[in-house]
Amino acid sequence: MAEDPYEFAIFGSTPLAGLLAGLLATEHHKRVCLVGETTSAFRLPRGIDIAAMPATRPESWALLKQTTPEVVRLLGKIRGRPGMRHIDPVFVAETAESVDALSHMRHVAMGLGYEVERLTESEGGIQFRLRDAVLLHRGRLEPAVLAWLAKEGVGLLSTHQTEATIRRDGSASIEFSGRAIEAQHAVLADDAAILAHLDVGERDRTLRVETATALLTERTLPLAATAMIYLDRRVTLVRGQGGGVSALGLGRTEDAIGRIGGCLAGRGPLRRAGQRIFRTIDTVDGAPMVGMARGMRATVLAGLGMSAAFFAPAIARLLAGAATEAERAYFSAREGGRGNARALVADFAGGATVEA
Repeated sequence: MAEDPYEFAIFGSTPLAGLLAGLLATEHHKRVCLVGETTSAFRLPRGIDIAAMPATRPESWALLKQTTPEVVRLLGKIRGRPGMRHIDPVFVAETAESVDALSHMRHVAMGLGYEVERLTESEGGIQFRLRDAVLLHRGRLEPAVLAWLAKEGVGLLSTHQTEATIRRDGSASIEFSGRAIEAQHAVLADDAAILAHLDVGERDRTLRVETATALLTERTLPLAATAMIYLDRRVTLVRGQGGGVSALGLGRTEDAIGRIGGCLAGRGPLRRAGQRIFRTIDTVDGAPMVGMARGMRATVLAGLGMSAAFFAPAIARLLAGAATEAERAYFSAREGGRGNARALVADFAGGATVEA
């Protein structure tokens, strides 16, 4: 027997998906379900969540500066502070293209009130430290988010127990434990959901699929900073509070592991505690994609990068029809399938890959 339809079905297992579902329910009084999977202590997360980004567009930094305090306040309200800490990430550029992009990023961020410190500059590249960014720990944050969602009446549906069909009009039909569930609008809120429900190559050429490798080391010597973002090596390192390093590398697995190893060179023998290989989604032009993919009216959220979770308040307002004029302008310029129109918002998409 079919139940009353949800207004939104959010597909995803990331902090962005959970925060978006909860904000739609609490701030915008929508009937929402979340289709995802819980974090396993035995599987490495597919992403890293930091309120910072290697972006050059002033409007992206301005939006992040607006929404990050909203997310911090929300996490405090739902008792999610154990899953959050403040860090000073370091961005590293080693090619001319990336050095130019990183230098421009620094001036943009400083113009908006961020504190960005130049560390080194030589023939080998340039490094900048961004002060006081927020880092999320997915495993520690998830219990607070799930408890909040359950309390607020968000339907929690396990991916492993559902069969979902997303129609061309953007609505969704979901079978869950013998129940027939309808949702008026589907939102694909992470890479796994996009890959499961959208033929990326055929539907929208704004998107591209890549292989990614997550790797965890046992306790090792400290990094130069808690988080190190290597733009050209396409590697991000985060040192955990237990002393191990979580690494995420993009590209072919054998190449990514080599580049990760190069970033960790000089720390003595390293023991690998875990590894995970998966597929991820990015945009070909470096700009986020928020909107409909060609041929499907569901909302697709892609290319938001490491700062994705911190855009949740603005995306919730957009979906609920409550976005500010500036937010509407930002997201409308970053819809998919707009051809040459996206050239006006294209951002840094990575320089030539530097091998370790």
